[in-house]
Amino acid sequence: MKLPKIIAVGFLLLLAACSSKSEIVYEMGLKTRSPARAMKLIQASERMMIRRLAATDVKNSLVTAVPTGFGSGKLTVKVADKKAAETVRRILEEPFPFDIRLEKTGTGKELSEYAPAGIEGIDLEWIEVVESSTGQIGVELFFTPEGRAKLEKIFKDNEGKNMGIFVRDILVSQLKIQGKVLGEKVIIGGIPSKKVAEVFADDVNVGLKVSFTPVN
Repeated sequence: MKLPKIIAVGFLLLLAACSSKSEIVYEMGLKTRSPARAMKLIQASERMMIRRLAATDVKNSLVTAVPTGFGSGKLTVKVADKKAAETVRRILEEPFPFDIRLEKTGTGKELSEYAPAGIEGIDLEWIEVVESSTGQIGVELFFTPEGRAKLEKIFKDNEGKNMGIFVRDILVSQLKIQGKVLGEKVIIGGIPSKKVAEVFADDVNVGLKVSFTPVN
């Protein structure tokens, strides 16, 4: 006779635990004219959020990203407490600096050892993971017409110098400018795995092409 009461108490406790979760909702602005890329940005935003929360040790979170119209979407994150909710807001609202710089001296790794080359996030259109016929993994950088013109000038004027790609002011790739003519494709190679390449592409595409506006 007492068993139903125990079940009822357990059910009420479960409801109480669920209702204590914080829900954070953001409108997503997708900076692309391509429907296919817009969908990729929505999916990448969800993956990025799941990874970033796991990296900050936020547990029991639920992340969903859905399209709401052409060029827009909604990201909903449910977390256990207010501290985790603040982590979500910090991740989504922090700036995402991206730029290409020219090395000033030596083979430096720090931002201060490079000079701005005039190419920033606005000049990059998209990043795509690529794989060669021999299985080598890389990411291809697609520039806007203005961005490509800037990069062509950098190659023309700086043969033999090192060029660094910085994300969040951290050097993520360095290459030596060989030849004065920019090739048809701009590919960063030497990436250890496809998974690493996918994470990098997700982070940069979302960081540069998605704006997050809080709803609540």
